[in-house]
Amino acid sequence: MARQTPLIRAGGISFKDYPLEEAIERMKRAGYDGWEVFTPQIAKVKTPELLEQFVEYTKRAGLEVCALNDNDNDQFRPFDTESGFERTLQLMKEGVRLANALHVRDVMYWEGVRPRGDNRSDEELLKVATRLYKEAISYSSRFGVRFLAEPHPFSLGMNLEYLAKLCDGLDSRYFGVLYDTCHFGVGKPKGYIEAIRYLGKRIRYIHFSDSDLRTSELHYPLGRGKLDIAGIVDAFAEIGYDGQISLDTWGYPLPEETSRIGIPVLKKTLRKLGLDR
Repeated sequence: MARQTPLIRAGGISFKDYPLEEAIERMKRAGYDGWEVFTPQIAKVKTPELLEQFVEYTKRAGLEVCALNDNDNDQFRPFDTESGFERTLQLMKEGVRLANALHVRDVMYWEGVRPRGDNRSDEELLKVATRLYKEAISYSSRFGVRFLAEPHPFSLGMNLEYLAKLCDGLDSRYFGVLYDTCHFGVGKPKGYIEAIRYLGKRIRYIHFSDSDLRTSELHYPLGRGKLDIAGIVDAFAEIGYDGQISLDTWGYPLPEETSRIGIPVLKKTLRKLGLDR
């Protein structure tokens, strides 16, 4: 049976400094067959007609859009005020509409970042985040769109109990964790592998890279940092991981070099996890 979804996926954010057509060309040449669109990359693709033409163009180029990454949006501020909550909810609905227009299922956001000077407990903030995602899912479920929350070293999801409770309080068909190996390596330098076992099936997507274990937004080529890559893959095999994996080279100044190094490792990992079909 023919493969239904792209396997060798790029994080478009890694190629965001190139004009759109050049970024697509470079990703395809590097060996990818799919990519996560970083929302600012398609800022000029403003109408439904243009979106359809964009999707057709990427398919002709042999680089299919497979997810939407809006994780870096600084308007995601549900904890600030009630109006901030409503603006964040509208932002997420716009992301759902864009994902639907791109014919992709997954859209990526935060799980929550504590506002500076906010003294509320994690439990209080969890209630807000759960309410936000429940309301967003009531909308996204109409389109079959799923939210993926990507914890960063400075975000609330590095508290694994918080992250697990957020997942368990939501419809698992439309919500899951995006495990970024670099972010967890920095946020939990002694516990990033155990975090995989703790979260288990709540993890629905992986951003795959190496890390120096101290720099949040610097995703090293696989095997060129300090992460125990084999240990990470073994842990995902233990939990029976069956989601998607993208190479994420965000922050590293040589995205094509990280791709050259990383794609063979990604292919080997897909084979080990039984995801190469």
